[in-house]
Amino acid sequence: MNLKELFEILLEDKPSTKLRERKEELFDLIPELRSCDKFDQHSKWHPYDVLEHIFHVVDNVAPIIELRLAALFHDVAKPETFELDDKGRGHFQDHGEKSVRIFNRFANQNKISKKQINIIARLIRYHDDYLYDPRKADKLKCAFTKNEIELLYEIQKADLLAQSKEFHYLLEDYEKGKEKILSKYERSSYEKYHIWFRWSNPIRKS
Repeated sequence: MNLKELFEILLEDKPSTKLRERKEELFDLIPELRSCDKFDQHSKWHPYDVLEHIFHVVDNVAPIIELRLAALFHDVAKPETFELDDKGRGHFQDHGEKSVRIFNRFANQNKISKKQINIIARLIRYHDDYLYDPRKADKLKCAFTKNEIELLYEIQKADLLAQSKEFHYLLEDYEKGKEKILSKYERSSYEKYHIWFRWSNPIRKS
């Protein structure tokens, strides 16, 4: 499998079908995915191993190459960041940042455009910074344009749908979080306009 073939597969209606069929070729292209195969996450959130979870997320995002690539790499560093606590629960500290490093190495080796690298790397880095968490809102607003927030929501929604159905009720919170962040952009633009208006149209006393 080469990069062109990977892109063609990723843009199909259900990429996971061919990704499973050509798994060994995929591992040759992205060696870090091999350790994801059959890797138990030890989490009530995750009924699938890491690779199967990744495949489900790839299927669940829109057929946009940046989204599909971000989905393919979003959890690739989980095996190397895995820690088991004393209650038998798995944790993956900083797996987003480390997944970005793996993606960047792959992207540079395969001469993916800088523009694509920029947005894909940010989607991977922030895929776990949930939109409904008010503590994350300002950070996400600074990291993404208004249109890019929609892409981040897409991958976070797909990520949740690839987890246990027990937690799918959170989709409503994700939607509310997205709308709240989007409203910050609108308010920001409104405020900037009025600052400009007051500055350019000073009230003069007679």
